[in-house]
Amino acid sequence: MKYRVFRDYRFSQLTLGTVQLGLNYGISNSEGIPDQEERFRMLDFAARTGINTLDTARQYGFSERVLGDFLEKTGDRYALNLVSKFKISPAHFGNLERAWNEVHQSVTESLLTLKINQLPVCLLHKGMEEMRDVIGILPPILSRLKEEGLIDIGGVSVFRPEDVEYILDEDLIEATQIPLNIFDQRLLKTGLLHQLRAQSKLVFARSVFLQGLFFMNPGQLNGTPKKAEHLLIALQNLAERARMSVAQLAFSFVRDLPAVDSVVFGAVNQRQIQQNTELLAGPPIPSDLLAEIQDVFDSVEEEIITPAVWKS
Repeated sequence: MKYRVFRDYRFSQLTLGTVQLGLNYGISNSEGIPDQEERFRMLDFAARTGINTLDTARQYGFSERVLGDFLEKTGDRYALNLVSKFKISPAHFGNLERAWNEVHQSVTESLLTLKINQLPVCLLHKGMEEMRDVIGILPPILSRLKEEGLIDIGGVSVFRPEDVEYILDEDLIEATQIPLNIFDQRLLKTGLLHQLRAQSKLVFARSVFLQGLFFMNPGQLNGTPKKAEHLLIALQNLAERARMSVAQLAFSFVRDLPAVDSVVFGAVNQRQIQQNTELLAGPPIPSDLLAEIQDVFDSVEEEIITPAVWKS
């Protein structure tokens, strides 16, 4: 396991996303939420394999409670970095104090539920609202959270690639979580991913498998994902030519981007955690296919690469 040293922390190259531990989540998830014993086995297994970074949020059902119970049970056995998130109601964008009160309550509740005194990383869980409306209040809120000792590293989980433009020159926004996968190359095309590295931001990449869409049978899709049928067929063909699984091709594409510090993945059992650690150690994509991959998936419709707007 490789680690990104950032400030006084070592963040593992894999981050276990824990939304599946608190919600029934993911288009390809047929198993539902794992039971309590399996959740603890998963977290223990991840820590023992070197995954020291866990991603959660107030909006992830009872995910924070699961992590808090695990930390209480294991004590100082593992040195884990927790990443959690808060929301800001759009109605509060024009009033800093109302926004601060909302955020302060959310972060305080996260700390109580996680049973810790300070969040190593705390991100705004941004939605479809415009980033230009958010950026006026986010830096002072992060500053106050740090001054009160509630968080150490502040940042934002962006919704759209263009959100990144607003955070590049904001010193108080040190970390970001970005949507990035073999279908969604918008941050590469605009050069914004390179600029994140140039600004030394801590970068977590999510949606590497597009919520499991990459593993679906193209002929059995419904609703919005049905529009991706031809793309999934192309993805399978490229994986065959690379002599890789679809999972390895998709994972290697994101893993080997120099600006990505940690890949966020979800799991509902230990086997899936093991599979992702194996993908981390897998081969790179053959260089002669990289340019073709970028060309084939150059202009994927935003509706396809944005699960939040999918319709069944």
